Amino acid sequence: MKRLSAFLAIAVLLGCLATAGPAVAADHDDTSPLGPHLRYRTVTWFSQGAAMSVMAPRDWPFVLTPEGQARFNATGRPDVLTMGYRGEGSLRPQLRSKVAALRGTPGLDILVAHGHGRGDSASGELRYTWTPEGGDIRFVAYRYQGNDAYMVAGPLRDQQGLEAVLRTAALTGECS
Repeated sequence: MKRLSAFLAIAVLLGCLATAGPAVAADHDDTSPLGPHLRYRTVTWFSQGAAMSVMAPRDWPFVLTPEGQARFNATGRPDVLTMGYRGEGSLRPQLRSKVAALRGTPGLDILVAHGHGRGDSASGELRYTWTPEGGDIRFVAYRYQGNDAYMVAGPLRDQQGLEAVLRTAALTGECS
């Protein structure tokens, strides 16, 4: 009798989970700052003696950090885009150093880490998930392009939208 009850409870739970998938996916509505309607603007600032520009979501407020990094935070959401000067050195050792510093962080799972080149010819990426103690899974992605570094971060459920924001920023951003 107990086995039958347990079996039925598991069957009901699995049925609920199977039907919840489309509901969860439909939960991401078009009013989200990460939806397909997202509009971009060019933001320019000066850092490291050069003009820096990036395409950032129009409704995300711009803050320039003391280090000269542009930071954009989604209004009412924990999503963020940053862009800053990576430097002219070789990307591979910089990336190795960053990954080494991250290793051992509780709740961190590195998904992708690769890079090559130096200066204007550098390219690479770093992607990972991180679950803070008692918190929700966060998605973090860096794109290295030339001397610039772009980063997006937010809840794992926003991964697809964050990747779209990163692609737009990295395609249109430039250091002059």
